[in-house]
Amino acid sequence: SGLPVRVFWTTLYQTVVEGMYSDPIYGGNRNKAGWAIIGFPGVIAVHRDHVAQYRGKPFPSKPLSIADMS
Repeated sequence: SGLPVRVFWTTLYQTVVEGMYSDPIYGGNRNKAGWAIIGFPGVIAVHRDHVAQYRGKPFPSKPLSIADMS
C-alpha cells in the first residue's frame, strides 16, 4: 500500500545523479569529484568555444564551479 518499488528506485537514482553532478554550491558534488570523474569542466562548459574545442577530449584544467567564478 506504499510507493511502487520502480518509482522509488527511479526517484532515488535520479536524486543521486543530480547530487553527484550538480554544482557544489547546492550541497552535492563535494570538491567537484563527480565532475572530475566524467571530465566535465564545470560552468566554463557553457561557453560555446570551449564546448566545440574540447568535444571528445579531456579538458586541461580542473573543473570550475559557480563559486570559483565569482
